Amino acid sequence: MCVQQVIKMQKKAMVVDSDFFFVEFLGGLLSKRGYAVLKAYDGKESIALLENNTIDILFADLVLPKVDSREFFKFVQTKHNGNKIPIVALSGIMIEQLGALEEIGADFFIAKGPIDQLAVKLNEFMAEFESQPFSPPVEKKVIAAGNVFPRRDAMMLLDSLKYQQAVFESAAMGIIVVDIDTRVISANRAAVKIIGRDSVELLNCPLADVFENNDRAELANGLSLVKQKPETEIYTFYAKFNAQVTAAIISATLLNSEMVGWTIVLHPMPPID
Repeated sequence: MCVQQVIKMQKKAMVVDSDFFFVEFLGGLLSKRGYAVLKAYDGKESIALLENNTIDILFADLVLPKVDSREFFKFVQTKHNGNKIPIVALSGIMIEQLGALEEIGADFFIAKGPIDQLAVKLNEFMAEFESQPFSPPVEKKVIAAGNVFPRRDAMMLLDSLKYQQAVFESAAMGIIVVDIDTRVISANRAAVKIIGRDSVELLNCPLADVFENNDRAELANGLSLVKQKPETEIYTFYAKFNAQVTAAIISATLLNSEMVGWTIVLHPMPPID
């Protein structure tokens, strides 16, 4: 068999985690099992990689920068699961989410622990996974290295994150969060309704594609002006979504005083009598 045929048949895995060392650890473990490994460090980067790659299994941390892991899993299931990609969720706070496994959207759940013990569990998991055709397990359960118990501080952090997400989703006006490369990171329910596109379609979509052609020049001007004075500038213009005139209010997203993108608030205007 020629080298080209061998490369073609090699299975691919993707590992997504904000921790560089964990990505290297898991990537190395999978490489030793014969996988070509794609590596990403946030949800948005992994979505971009999936545009040009097919994979046989996905490993992703539950807490990802930029794109929320649940939205990322939903994206994979919606866009790629004609390929039936098995999704493995990993987390150091997995045990604290035992009551929410059905909501996460993964097929398998592995709790992070000491690397030596975790390596054993992961190899056991992969050996079993590779021994039979993939079928989503009926029972959702967590694979853990050793005895682990829910921690109160982690539970409080999760509750805080869930509350903030609930506020974001419940806002009466549309909110679009845009990365520094002008691609959409997230949009709340009101924004999805105003724009008229599914939230999965909007993930990593170029912001200009969200707006009609006639509104793109002013959008670009607003983004540029806000970027020049991120701490003070707010830019408002009027755009149309599905024939509805909407005020689009652009401001900078600041993290530790550094601009990391834009936040756009959409406010549909009442019809003029």
